[in-house]
Amino acid sequence: MDILDLIIIGSGPAGLTASIYASCYHLKHLVIGEKPGGQMQFATDILNYPGFEDVSGKDLIERMVSQVKKRGGEIITQSVIKMSKNEIRNTKQIPNLNDQIQKGYLIETQDGKKYIAKAVILATGMERRKLGVPGEIEYTGRGVHYCATCEKQDYDGKICAVVGGGNSAVQAAVQLSQSADMVYIIYRGTELRGDPIWIEKIKKSKKIEVILNTQVKEIVGDGTNVKRAVLEFTGPAAQVSQVTLQNHPTRVGFKASEATLEKPSFASPVKLLAIDKIFIEIGGVPGTALVIPLGVEMDTGGYIKVNSKLATNVAGIFAAGDLVSYGLSIEQIASAVGLGARAAASAFAYLKGEKTPTVWGKAQIKR
Repeated sequence: MDILDLIIIGSGPAGLTASIYASCYHLKHLVIGEKPGGQMQFATDILNYPGFEDVSGKDLIERMVSQVKKRGGEIITQSVIKMSKNEIRNTKQIPNLNDQIQKGYLIETQDGKKYIAKAVILATGMERRKLGVPGEIEYTGRGVHYCATCEKQDYDGKICAVVGGGNSAVQAAVQLSQSADMVYIIYRGTELRGDPIWIEKIKKSKKIEVILNTQVKEIVGDGTNVKRAVLEFTGPAAQVSQVTLQNHPTRVGFKASEATLEKPSFASPVKLLAIDKIFIEIGGVPGTALVIPLGVEMDTGGYIKVNSKLATNVAGIFAAGDLVSYGLSIEQIASAVGLGARAAASAFAYLKGEKTPTVWGKAQIKR
């Protein structure tokens, strides 16, 4: 079995960037990830990535993947199911190794293949949070979704709901409103938390309505598809919504009777909202499960603790992207890219025992 310098687990913007830099540093490496682009594939219109005034996540992924391959990187589209310490016995092929590098790491993928590397960059990003309510699992893929951008044709003429109040939720609502008849944003807070540019789009849309101080308690269907969401209002009646939830005006292609709340009186805090699809956009949790058994330390939020070099407390394991401590990551593509580059540079210094060269065009200039 060939022994690699580096394995990058995760093929989102952090992992792909780490690969580009690893190639520049002439590190023998692989990228292993289930879906190239990671959460970036769910981004509709990316407005804040330098060099692109307006680009979709899918387009940006294609460009990044192309660059990775052009620089000599290899991407294996698989899920990593296990990561363990592994002693490298044939040290004659690898001169001047210290004890930590000799141990290396064994990576196992879902298809049964195994890979060994002297160092690992974990860039698995965030795993999408679930509501954890009755009906969610039963109707996943049959009206319950976690990607508003994957089914544009499927929600034409539909009544949709988006759960959440951050950027992912408001962006999803704007995207859905381009084809759906009606979109409801359901949020438990008192106001949306998205960037001002997206909030302004929400306010201007005639097909998006916001239901605040509200939680989804259950998702109800007919055994085949989603039909309703059970809502519970948690705030004062006057703050329940920015709009009236009954007697909606009829719009072109929009059947008001299908979207009104059953039991429209606010005497009861629980209501039923008729919908065709519901998109869960409530953030994610760090994908750290692989390294917890190895003793990698986490912070109180469950993110990986790293130092200024993005090294963990376990020698040879680095982390980059949205799963590192919040002080370093702001869950944006731009920050993930920077962290991926930094992690690759730190991995080089660890493996070679020397200062990382500055990559300048096709040359490597030491400064």
